[in-house]
Amino acid sequence: MSDHAIVRQELIETAKARATISYSELGGLIGLDMSQPDQRTCLSDLLGEINIAEHDEGRPMLSAVAVLKGEGRPGSGFFEIAHRLGLCSKDKRVQEEFFVAELRRVHDHWAE
Repeated sequence: MSDHAIVRQELIETAKARATISYSELGGLIGLDMSQPDQRTCLSDLLGEINIAEHDEGRPMLSAVAVLKGEGRPGSGFFEIAHRLGLCSKDKRVQEEFFVAELRRVHDHWAE
């Protein structure tokens, strides 16, 4: 199974459980060390690809369930993709509201 497929499947399982998963847990599934900037970029790029594909299929941004450990919210890459897709502005307050709504949409879409 490809890294893309592994990460996407874990995101789906997390969404079905109406939960979140840390980037470090997610990266660990495919052998990435989140203390390394280049490996964080690799995961960020992979999550961006997944979000674009989900958006193209009319689904919410699946990586809303992937969050910073201890913060419970996604990193800047999530909001950059959302802005690029025309889903969210760069205003920090709007971003927080968008994240909460998008996480709810992801959970509602995938929960059984």
